[in-house]
Amino acid sequence: MFLTFAADDLPLARPVTARLRAAGTVVFDQALTGGPFVSARGEIIRASLLARLRRCTSALCLYGARTHEDDWVRWALTSATELELPLFGAALTPHHARDAERLLVRLGAELLPLDSDHIVACAEAAGPARDPRPVDVTTIAEALHLMRHSNR
Repeated sequence: MFLTFAADDLPLARPVTARLRAAGTVVFDQALTGGPFVSARGEIIRASLLARLRRCTSALCLYGARTHEDDWVRWALTSATELELPLFGAALTPHHARDAERLLVRLGAELLPLDSDHIVACAEAAGPARDPRPVDVTTIAEALHLMRHSNR
């Protein structure tokens, strides 16, 4: 299960992600990005995140009042939807998060209570881990594209 949340929500998300990891057998992957979304570095980060998303069986957005404004979260959710991953959302702050809820519902997400056991059960029900994508022309093209950019 891929976890996404806004960088501003890190203090609220950190204990939740710790409980999720301790609650079950599901492997969680997360990325916290705060750099510029539209940049060469942003392109590299998106390619890395996309490779990680492809290996996940579902995606979970831990959302708060400003989650819908975060470019990285919106991109991760849209990418998960395009990959046809089951999408879930759980409110970190139940009040003042209506815009984030509307975004999640529009993308087809199932809204869950912020309960570790319930979230883990939904992640387990999403299915077994995906096999990594075999190396093909697209994979090679992505790698060559990334090699054009400096890592600095």
